[in-house]
Amino acid sequence: MPFSKSSVALRAMQPGERDGVLRSILGSVEVGVMLTDLHHTTLVTNEKLGELFGFAHQDAVREDPEAVRQWVANRIADYQDWLANLDQVYRDPLTIQEDHLVLKDPYAVLERHTRPVQDENGVPFARLWTFTDRTAEFDRRRIQDLIQEISLYFDPRPSAVYRRIVRGLSDFYNTTSVLSILEGDLMRFQAIASPIPEVAAMTQNELANTYCQFCLEVDAPFVIQNALENPRTAQVLPATVGVTRYVGVPLRTSDRRVIGTLCILDHHSSTKVTEDDLRLLSVMGMRVSGELEREAHLRSLEQDLESAESKMIQSEKLAITGTLAASIAHDIRNIVSAIQLDLSMPGGAEESRLDAVKTHLDRFNILSARLLSYAKPAQIARSRVSLAECVHRMYQLLIPSLGLAGVQLEVRLPPELPDVLGDAARLEHLFMNLFLNALQVTPPGGQILVEGRVSPEWVVVEVSDTGPGMTPQQIEKAFDAFQSSRPDGFGLGLYSCRQILREVGGEIEIESQAGGGTTMRLRFPVEAP
Repeated sequence: MPFSKSSVALRAMQPGERDGVLRSILGSVEVGVMLTDLHHTTLVTNEKLGELFGFAHQDAVREDPEAVRQWVANRIADYQDWLANLDQVYRDPLTIQEDHLVLKDPYAVLERHTRPVQDENGVPFARLWTFTDRTAEFDRRRIQDLIQEISLYFDPRPSAVYRRIVRGLSDFYNTTSVLSILEGDLMRFQAIASPIPEVAAMTQNELANTYCQFCLEVDAPFVIQNALENPRTAQVLPATVGVTRYVGVPLRTSDRRVIGTLCILDHHSSTKVTEDDLRLLSVMGMRVSGELEREAHLRSLEQDLESAESKMIQSEKLAITGTLAASIAHDIRNIVSAIQLDLSMPGGAEESRLDAVKTHLDRFNILSARLLSYAKPAQIARSRVSLAECVHRMYQLLIPSLGLAGVQLEVRLPPELPDVLGDAARLEHLFMNLFLNALQVTPPGGQILVEGRVSPEWVVVEVSDTGPGMTPQQIEKAFDAFQSSRPDGFGLGLYSCRQILREVGGEIEIESQAGGGTTMRLRFPVEAP
């Protein structure tokens, strides 16, 4: 607004007295003040302005605008944006602006106001700038917002929660944030975030080379404002490379056992750590401790589940073995009949008869060995496995069942089909499940077809049948545990198939429609030769 006689009240004073009053006012306020002409030249400053920007305020009224700009260049967080804004403000003498200005080294947030100073006729002849330190209030709001955001954040995976917290602290302070777990003489970085890519890629450090060694000794937030000021901390590796500020909280389990630290660390020792910073780290540390404990509990449950799942799948394999044994009994009867026939044949050389019996006994051994090797539990050991051989071995076991069911199984696997990385026993179980599923739904006279091909990324094997097909609803639930269309089924067949494929980084999908047969498409990742 333009100056008018009614805007201020002045007692009649001598010019010198007025100057003293002005100096007293500007020197006593907790606001940085600068008055410039319309060409950026500084006319008036006060001491508070110099404190905020880190220069001798008296010099500002003796130097040109460019010199003053250079003095504050290292304090302005976004210097180019600041310059562009100045040009915009001075381009229009009537501009009024209120915003915030962020400083660095040390960090501060200033509330900035500028408006024109006008004569009695409303003509601008100068520009007034005021700067109020709002750092504490600004950060308190930001901290409260971050605490509220993290408090409301949830993910079924504890790791997603504590990684979000570490990333949030890094973004908030624009610095390195680390969740470290104590493992003997090492601090393993469970989660790390940093604006420096080389730091963000680190995975661990020796305890003696970290500030965490001091944080683990206390039961409260631990601060190193400047590591170089203390002989004990000045020798630690981060201090020797310029990382001099550290704020950390010890992480404890519910039984008060120390397991690690949550911290931030950087070179901003000139920026004072506040009580609000400690409160933020404390709240985040409590949340991280809870998520680590939840993760340990879930891991225990998963191990119990894996053990139970393994036992159920083994029970399923034994049930399948019983099914196979029933049909193999037919083959056994044929072998016994053949032996009896060879032994009862009149005439012929005794040696020929013995050779024939040995051949039949070899068939016995092969049949029983295949059946037992399929049924027995095995330790999972990943190695290169020939899918063609797995398919062939399971096909041989199924020959009697196929004959009794009147179903033909045809294998069309190309000779160039590469090996995959996996466990042979698990992959055999995979194919046996798929073959038996297909056999159970394929009517007499039907066909099961096994085909293979190779793409740049996958080895693909398809098992197709000419059965009744599946509805979309059946496909949707096909891989759920304990979902079986047979009253005597475990409902773990396709569930275990998917688990086995996931173990090797593979995929399984169903292509089917009611009345049109079903294709099970398996994808195994191509391994480097």
